[in-house]
Amino acid sequence: MDYVICSIFCANFFYFCIMKSKKSKITTRLKVQIALIALMMPVVGAVSGWYYAFFIGESDYPYAYAIACLGVGLLLDLVCYNGSVFSFVCYKLPIPLVLALTSYAIASFFVSWRLALCAGVAGVFIGIVFDYALIIDKPFYLARKRVLIIVYMLLSFIMLGVMMGVPVSSLVLGIMAGNYYSLRYEGAVLSKSRLKQNLLIISGFVTVVLFVFELIFGWLIWQDSPNIIAYVYQLTGLLITRRGLLAMIFGFGALAVVIQFFMTYYTGKVMLSYRTIRYREAH
Repeated sequence: MDYVICSIFCANFFYFCIMKSKKSKITTRLKVQIALIALMMPVVGAVSGWYYAFFIGESDYPYAYAIACLGVGLLLDLVCYNGSVFSFVCYKLPIPLVLALTSYAIASFFVSWRLALCAGVAGVFIGIVFDYALIIDKPFYLARKRVLIIVYMLLSFIMLGVMMGVPVSSLVLGIMAGNYYSLRYEGAVLSKSRLKQNLLIISGFVTVVLFVFELIFGWLIWQDSPNIIAYVYQLTGLLITRRGLLAMIFGFGALAVVIQFFMTYYTGKVMLSYRTIRYREAH
């Protein structure tokens, strides 16, 4: 329960320190909604860390992993709040990061870890070059949709790969996608129906991406079902059948897809209301 208490503290911090302003037209209801969004990120991080500890065989230290990932969630809260930092993390970091991880992983099969690390560093610099050549000169919040699709796919692949296909962690990307929507359209002169349509498209897209990746990782888990069943029994003492494993894959996958859509939609709607008020007050 420690990480839940810490997450509630984080939400209160956002409510009282960041959103509180006597002159602002932000309503109490909107402040509570934003505090709820601020609570989502660390809670998702803590749950992801908890499950990740079991997946990598560190079942004796789930609290340590949960607290560490809760800290990452708090950091992402601050990242989403600051537009410049959010732009860097989501727009300019994925390509260098993917190339670094890929270079390191491939090189580690053939050379020592030191040389593999050098290959990873080289991947970072190559990624920076690609950034300058492809996207760095184009504003993040005016970027073309196909560029955003590539960036989101890379982030989804990284997140699901690191978390071994556990869909909980990918919910973070849905929250960030909703936050991006609010930043992209905060000063846009569009009708409410058009804004709602755009938000539905973004929410649907991130949900479809999660669904596709979950199909891939679910198929991989199913192909290795005997070892997965044995591993689950070793960790929890719970003996499940192949049908039970299949039900878990579809059940948790479907639940994650539904939550992904509503979390993205809710975040985008609330944050757009907040940023629109801020934008009008500043202008």
